[in-house]
Amino acid sequence: MTRHRNGRLLLAGDGLSAFGAWIDFLAILTLAAYQFQVTPYQMAAVSAAGLLPGILLAPMFGRLCDRGNPQRLLLASLVARVAATGAILFCHDFTLFVALVGLRSVAAMAATPAINVLAVRSIDDAHRPRFYSLLNVLNNSAKILAPAIGTVSSSLTSEAFALVISLTFSSMSFVVFASIRQAPRAVDAAPGSGNVTKASTVGITPLLWIAATYAFFVFTVNNLIPLVLQQSGLDKALLGILVSCAGAGNILSGLWLARKRVGCATRGDAGAMVRPALAQAAAFGGIGLLLGLQAPRLDILLPAMFFVSGTLSARYAIALNVYMTTHFPTAIGGVSGRVQSWQHAMILVAPMLGAWVLDTRGAPALLVFAALVAFGSLGLFRVLQALGSQRFQVPKKTPAGRIEAGKGDRLET
Repeated sequence: MTRHRNGRLLLAGDGLSAFGAWIDFLAILTLAAYQFQVTPYQMAAVSAAGLLPGILLAPMFGRLCDRGNPQRLLLASLVARVAATGAILFCHDFTLFVALVGLRSVAAMAATPAINVLAVRSIDDAHRPRFYSLLNVLNNSAKILAPAIGTVSSSLTSEAFALVISLTFSSMSFVVFASIRQAPRAVDAAPGSGNVTKASTVGITPLLWIAATYAFFVFTVNNLIPLVLQQSGLDKALLGILVSCAGAGNILSGLWLARKRVGCATRGDAGAMVRPALAQAAAFGGIGLLLGLQAPRLDILLPAMFFVSGTLSARYAIALNVYMTTHFPTAIGGVSGRVQSWQHAMILVAPMLGAWVLDTRGAPALLVFAALVAFGSLGLFRVLQALGSQRFQVPKKTPAGRIEAGKGDRLET
């Protein structure tokens, strides 16, 4: 368990913020479906309003976090998100509702890069893997528990009350983040210059390639799992079991990695991201084969496969964050924003292609297709690396001591 004050506050603040974000996300979708009684195309517009700001604006917010005070930007982001969520409570016009969802998404853009900048400035290299392992555990706990809280509160009262709960969590996270004592800027970021050097993002192509590939093949499948189960003749109750198993695998893997000082997910190299991504793609392909062969005891095999997929997802997510902070510490905000932008773009596009594959080829083909995309894309990445393509070479690790931490501004074990 971490003892450093800033590390604890970052973890607590992000956990509370994640709870608030997941509760109001569910409440917004419920409001769209039941209050505004949207068509499928209108629901797609709501989803786009939540994703497009991330595609267009996340890199800019990330650079602002590098150049300015990330704590102030994080607090301003929370205030704006609370304000947008509060406005949704009183909205009765669908066009305005979509606009407010978009504004809420814009408000949330600064959170991830700001937290990464604060982590780099407050936590030394050796303890960042543990920090990101615990952060992954908190985020996935929120992903599992928050929708349940939101669903229960909506059922007992209304979607408006669920948004009130979300506002409470977000306000609590504001108080926690405001308590962080700002760590000094990294020496390479040239205080006062207002610029992040171009050299600080050299070698970003491998990161973006891997992150985009992972988001694409995962979200080709994720949003369509209910339809996959329906087409396969499986009981809809299995959906909750699969989600719970994937979440349990993710959380347990994160806790296990948090206890380890060194592991394959914590070395800060590209292979630490590629290996779990390929293994998860293989798990998707295995699930597709099980469905295609109509294997017996799918009610046991599928939860087991989703549990394994969850453990691999955790390893990938932790490795991604460790990679970014290892190779791009002086531009971590901008790099986080660019990764976020690519991820949102894939999340917007991938389900559309997945829906076409599911509709024309069936459920087993969808999962096998996702696996083939991952192996093809990441295999091409490795080939281009081996051929010596300069854009696909991984940057050298930052030398020890490059990031300057204030006295006592380190996580301890």
